[in-house]
Amino acid sequence: MNRKSMIVLAALWGLFSVALAQTQPVNITGIWAVIFETPMGERTYMTSFVQDREVLQVVMKSPQGTEMKTTGKIKGNELEWAVVLSGPMGEITLAFKGKVEGEMMTGTVQMGEAGEAAFKAKKEK
Repeated sequence: MNRKSMIVLAALWGLFSVALAQTQPVNITGIWAVIFETPMGERTYMTSFVQDREVLQVVMKSPQGTEMKTTGKIKGNELEWAVVLSGPMGEITLAFKGKVEGEMMTGTVQMGEAGEAAFKAKKEK
């Protein structure tokens, strides 16, 4: 094999490797610290995700220890899930939409009539 053929082959292999890496599905299974601002200040919810293809099993634990279980979905690196938070003023749905980049997540959370806030999350384990 001559030098030119080897260079072309190496370049093609490099392109194939990049394409393969981009098609690898994201897997967020694990414990994440999900942090966002509420009208009462910053809150951290320790959140467990179990991913089965595009379906997420989600358990969020509030700072007070209340566990909220739900399902969500993930497609590519975009995900969404919603939980219902019960409190003294009734129920509020927290609807999360975000993107995963490695062991970090960013996005928005809609908090019913309280409006929308940015959230961030970091994989803990």
